[in-house]
Amino acid sequence: MKSQRHRLIILFGLMCMALIFPRILSARFQEGFGLYGGFHSPSEASTDGIYGSGPMFGVQYKLAVSTHTGLASSIGVLQKQGDPYNDNTFIGTDPSSSVTFVPAEISYIINLISNLPETERRIHSLYIGVGVNHIWTRERTPGLPLAKGNAFGNQLLAGTTFSISKDFVLGLEFKYLRNRPLMKLDSGRTYRVQLDGTQAQITFMWHFGR
Repeated sequence: MKSQRHRLIILFGLMCMALIFPRILSARFQEGFGLYGGFHSPSEASTDGIYGSGPMFGVQYKLAVSTHTGLASSIGVLQKQGDPYNDNTFIGTDPSSSVTFVPAEISYIINLISNLPETERRIHSLYIGVGVNHIWTRERTPGLPLAKGNAFGNQLLAGTTFSISKDFVLGLEFKYLRNRPLMKLDSGRTYRVQLDGTQAQITFMWHFGR
C-alpha cells in the first residue's frame, strides 16, 4: 500500500508541475500512431497477491481537437496468472487460472508544452489528461468453465514525449486507472476482478500531423 501511495503522489506531482510549468506554444497538437508497452500494478495488496502486477502492450492513436488539445485512443492486452474465480480457498497445488484483460481507452489530452522537432528542444510535449475505459475480461482455468465479464471505468494521466527525429517521438506516461469488471459464470455465480491501480508505459509514436 505504501508503494501505491508513492505512485499516486508522483502522478499528482507530475500533474501539478505540468500546471505551473511555463507554457511554450510553438507547435500545435500533433496527430500520430504508436505502439506502447507498460506495467500495471493493482492498488490493493490483497488483489496483488491474487492477480499480481504484470506487463501490457497495445496500440495508440492521437487525434487533434484544437491547437493544444486532442483525443488519445488505445487498445491493449494484459494477461496475469491467479487463483480460479478469485476464490479464497485456492491453494498452491490447485491449477492457476489465466486472466486476460483487453482495455480500450479514450482520453482528452491537454498539451501544456508543445515543440516542433525543428526547434531543437528535446522535450516534444508535456501533457495531462482524463478519460474513460472499457475492459473485457476472460478467466480460463484447466478443467473449469470459462468466466467472462466487462465494465466501464475511468483514468487520470500525465506524461511527456521526447523528440528522437523529425517524425518520431518517445513517450513516458503515468496513469491511475479505475475499473472492476463483473465476472459471470454459466452457473450464475458472479464476482469482481480488481483492476484499480497505477500504470506506467512507454510509447514509440510516429507523428504525421503538423
